[in-house]
Amino acid sequence: MISEALFRHISMMLILVFSSVLPAEGRFSVALNREQNDEDTEVRAIRYTYGINVGSYFANDGTANYYNGSGRHSLESAINRQHNYNRIRESIGYDFELHALPMDMAYNPAMMVGVFGTLMVGERTGIHGEFNYTRLRTEDYFSLKLDRPSFIEGDNIYLYPLRGSEERSEIRLGLQHTAETEGSSVHPFFETGLSLINTRVRENSARIGNSSYSIRNISDTYYDFRDDGIGYGGYASLGLRLDIGDSYALSIGAGSSFININLGDYDGFYLNYSLFARIFLTQ
Repeated sequence: MISEALFRHISMMLILVFSSVLPAEGRFSVALNREQNDEDTEVRAIRYTYGINVGSYFANDGTANYYNGSGRHSLESAINRQHNYNRIRESIGYDFELHALPMDMAYNPAMMVGVFGTLMVGERTGIHGEFNYTRLRTEDYFSLKLDRPSFIEGDNIYLYPLRGSEERSEIRLGLQHTAETEGSSVHPFFETGLSLINTRVRENSARIGNSSYSIRNISDTYYDFRDDGIGYGGYASLGLRLDIGDSYALSIGAGSSFININLGDYDGFYLNYSLFARIFLTQ
């Protein structure tokens, strides 16, 4: 199992490398001396690109029910704690009980940002690395049944929002192949490789009236216990690169990752999607 400290170290190393002051697309000239003779020298060009990713991330909804208040982080336990119960009763004016939980929560589409770099090992093929970050949010409604006379069925049932949010940081390492056509400035490319992803819960709360109530397990909160972790998997992307000049370009594409999301009891592989645009920075 890869520790979170090692994951963060790898992430920082990638960011520092990709953010170094280099032209977006360049060549290093490497001299290989043969028999210590300056007149017999071979020069080889090493090409590289780097830049930033921006786009949209569409998470698989298979883990969203982690936030619905039915598991270790129980909504019923949270609202029935004496101090919470008294505040809620004062807000809504009646005694109450939990009526129903949402059972089909879904993530909202989220913005994704990151950095990338590619070291070319051939005319069209390179070793590609990425670091991407996204913050996901999910929201649905639960219901409370108020302890008051009701002459119409359901008249004493009220809906309130239940929210969750998490951060995902993903490292990708693989190969990129570009189909370059002579005389054209548009080039399709394909990428595939391995991924590491760190998932971290940021919020799980219910809102009743004008107040929010955390439903995180009270002992987990006290001891700062994290019910999340690191997973692994693979990814693939397709896109088009548009050459703007000799040393910079733009690209657009779509990708998917089949990856292990380690979130509480949801320790399984899920298919996620993304749309992205890449900006190749200039010096």
